[in-house]
Amino acid sequence: MSDYDPTQDYWDNLMCTDEGAASYMETYGEGIDTETRRIIGSFINDGEYVLDVGCGPAWNYDHFAEYGPKVIYTGCDLSPRFVRVANKRIKEKYGNEPICIQDCRDLGYPDGSFDVVILQDVLEHTNGYEKPVYEALRVSRKRIIICFWRTMENVVTKTNDDTDKGTNGYGSDYILDEWIEFLNSLDYPYLTTETSPQANRQHWYYIINKENENGA
Repeated sequence: MSDYDPTQDYWDNLMCTDEGAASYMETYGEGIDTETRRIIGSFINDGEYVLDVGCGPAWNYDHFAEYGPKVIYTGCDLSPRFVRVANKRIKEKYGNEPICIQDCRDLGYPDGSFDVVILQDVLEHTNGYEKPVYEALRVSRKRIIICFWRTMENVVTKTNDDTDKGTNGYGSDYILDEWIEFLNSLDYPYLTTETSPQANRQHWYYIINKENENGA
């Protein structure tokens, strides 16, 4: 894992308090059992090892624990505050502490450590998607689930990973055609879906399947 970069501490500053971080997703109407989480869960099987990258307050843990699928869950986030409050809440509620600090561009896990890797609402907050996706593919055995909470428009080119780590960490836009070209270059099949129009927040999903290679 790369050394912690204090310039990426955007979320710690944004949350201001542990209480604000713990209730962050509820503020947006994204509690434990939402369509967003149900769609993610529909691509995961009972008993699979799951890494939830950029998990924030780790509401996915609660969803899996209470609604399924029943998984072996590990969460990680770059924000020490999110990691601290997620572990505190989960320990009080379920008795364990499954969250640790990790950088999505340099995950500190061996190849193929998990069946499924989730990147939910993560790539919007990086200055590029290449390394996070490559890392997710590296540590996954079966599939990765990518979820964007807002559409990518053909208006802003922002695809670099290393030239600008940034001090903000929020609101990256990508060129949709370039994103699809990148997905096709991975040589794994993928499928797409989205939340219903009635969902509290619109999400777009890309599920990359490593079990069946050669051709998207």
